[in-house]
Amino acid sequence: MAKHPAEVFGHPIKSVSELSKKGSKKYWCPFAKNKCNKQSRLIRYPMGVCSVRYGNSIVALCPRRFLQDNIVFKNIADHYFKTRNDLVVFSEIGLPHTGTFDYVMVKHKPFSSDIEDFVVIEFQTGQTTGTGQLIQGLKDCMKGEDVEGKSYGFGLNLADIWKRSFTQILNKGIVMENWGHKIFWVVQEPVYQDFLNRYNLNGMAYHDEHATVFAIYDIKKEFGKS
Repeated sequence: MAKHPAEVFGHPIKSVSELSKKGSKKYWCPFAKNKCNKQSRLIRYPMGVCSVRYGNSIVALCPRRFLQDNIVFKNIADHYFKTRNDLVVFSEIGLPHTGTFDYVMVKHKPFSSDIEDFVVIEFQTGQTTGTGQLIQGLKDCMKGEDVEGKSYGFGLNLADIWKRSFTQILNKGIVMENWGHKIFWVVQEPVYQDFLNRYNLNGMAYHDEHATVFAIYDIKKEFGKS
């Protein structure tokens, strides 16, 4: 089974050679539009693996990967607020005894700071085990090696993801339900499918009155691009 980096510093692995032309922006995150902030003690530069090829799936590892072109925010605005006007998005908003929200999208009155409504947005991505092997894949990419089709000895630790996140989903969902507001959990399709299978939740369906909503996305190659 192929297991290797799929995107490095925002570039598909076949385009990583372009990084040498970036100069001071060599370690740039095009999704957040600033320098990659992922770190590893195994390398001196940022750990810029955005996503990995894991068998037949490309799985995002970094939450910033969901920031591409603000698609997620635009979709949630269209779905919930039915408009993209008079909206502002805040990041890393803390709530005592509950934790930190990744993002809060606020609808304010026109030409005013008065708040009309808001929703919370959380990003949930994959994570790996055997990260040293993934780092080796990153190093090989940075050296210009063709890693497509290779299998590095890392794994996907989806069990730990949902073990840690399930309590958050419940607790934050209860808070939002009590407040009468919604929380959107942005999850990639293969990671979400593992969640359904792991907890036998395949009978779940969307209902507009629910406070907790899963927004499911995936990573696909564009035609004619690597």
